Amino acid sequence: MSSPPTVSVVLAVRNGARHLESALGSVIAQRFSDFELVVIDDGSTDSTSEILTALQRTEARAVVVTQNHRGLAASLNRGIAMARGTYIARQDADDISLLERFERQVAYLDAHPSVAAVGTRADVIDGAGAVVGALRVACGPQAVARGLMTLRTTPVHGSMMIRAAALKAAGGYREAFRVGQDYDLWLRLIGRFEIDNLADTLYRWRMDRGTVYASRRAEQLKYAGLALAFAHERVACGQDSYESLRGHDGDLDGFNAQYHLGGQVHAMWGELLLRGVGNSRLVRFHFRRALRCGHIRPWPVFLLGWTHLGLPWPGGRALSVPDEGDAHA
Repeated sequence: MSSPPTVSVVLAVRNGARHLESALGSVIAQRFSDFELVVIDDGSTDSTSEILTALQRTEARAVVVTQNHRGLAASLNRGIAMARGTYIARQDADDISLLERFERQVAYLDAHPSVAAVGTRADVIDGAGAVVGALRVACGPQAVARGLMTLRTTPVHGSMMIRAAALKAAGGYREAFRVGQDYDLWLRLIGRFEIDNLADTLYRWRMDRGTVYASRRAEQLKYAGLALAFAHERVACGQDSYESLRGHDGDLDGFNAQYHLGGQVHAMWGELLLRGVGNSRLVRFHFRRALRCGHIRPWPVFLLGWTHLGLPWPGGRALSVPDEGDAHA
């Protein structure tokens, strides 16, 4: 077997044929060439397998595994377990990495041993690849941590390069988080390490129909609220209630009904849904439920009254995207 590469690129895809060749091409074209490309085909039923077969014929650095559908987190964990590199670079199956991305991230991590992971700023592109916006990220470990704890800014998942040792020490992706797996991971990482972002735009994130962000926003925000509650619980108790969440098999409401921080979570859900989706009956339901659970705090009480007036989120600043999603939708 050849010596381990510096970087292992881990890409998981399900029915991503539409944009997969562009994503793969952006990896193969990187100026930094000491990498392997680990691709997990998570039960695709479109022409993804044909594209990956052609990749294996032409690219010696590529390793492709096909499995029955298991979901994004499980697929990424399988790729990480196979990876041999010092650094793990994420790449989503419908996004594009610019030519200098790996080179710049490796140089940064080599020079900053206290930083466990580094992302980049990103352009937002549409289905045709045209730039239609930008994703704002915080720069500097303290600013990144503040952004994560307030959901003002979060790293762009597909742009991240992570030290393999730190990723494994944090426990990898937690599969009970059916969306928002990356946000839960970043919160666990900043409890032990530093995370940063490069100020330059080195990634293009595709906002297309079918992505998690477009199709599952409310569910995404509820998982984000649980990830935040778990972060606070780890600070207070040294561990969180993830195993109980896993036992509820995706029933978030059932889990929260018996969670000792259930009132706090209802308040978080109400606030996040108000910030991310807008004023609705569901938002008011969660604020009322928080009060009934004994979570009587000035802010949720104020927001309950505020939303009964039919008013939008009063905070002004936009809510960040806790999980970019990919061709797994």
